[in-house]
Amino acid sequence: MHLHNFRALAGAAVLAAGMLLPLSATAQQGQKPAPAAPQPAAPAAVKPAVEQGPLNAPVVAVVDVQRVMQESTASKGIQKAIESQRDAYQKEIQTLEDKLQTAENELRKQQTVLAPEAFAAKRRDFEKQVGEVQRTVQTRKRTLDTAFNEAMGHVQKTMLDIVQRIADERGANVVIPRNLLVLFASNLDVTESVLERLNKQLPTVAVTIPKQ
Repeated sequence: MHLHNFRALAGAAVLAAGMLLPLSATAQQGQKPAPAAPQPAAPAAVKPAVEQGPLNAPVVAVVDVQRVMQESTASKGIQKAIESQRDAYQKEIQTLEDKLQTAENELRKQQTVLAPEAFAAKRRDFEKQVGEVQRTVQTRKRTLDTAFNEAMGHVQKTMLDIVQRIADERGANVVIPRNLLVLFASNLDVTESVLERLNKQLPTVAVTIPKQ
């Protein structure tokens, strides 16, 4: 009988950025005019189409979202807290694994001396213990993932608010993530400003991990 490896506690993924960040400009749509009613003494006339106003020329800003989300003070603090809790969970899982290993070794020794019915009962009990450890591992993993995502979500929301303010200050109506671009003028990059303001406005984020 072989035991599964229950030690892996998956690390939470860093929030990925790969989208255009629409800002305050809103597109205006014209309505299609209804045709005029026919006149009794003249051919039916059609009203001229309503012309749309000219679109604003794009004013672009660029931000390295991944860098901000990885290098901000708050993000580093979150990662440190998650790693610390993961280590604590790993010690707990290691203890459970050691108990399972001991139980498996004992079960193997008893296989040749116990009656089939008695051995089958002990085997079912051991498999139940294995299942409980598996559920514990999955529960711990979900707890870490949820805590990480909630904390990083707070960082992301604050970052987007800061990007919006900087864009307004620069008169930018489009902000593009750095990873979508190959070449761009360096004066379009607002990453340093975003990172500086984020560290000042949100130096830490509390990581909430419920007690198990």
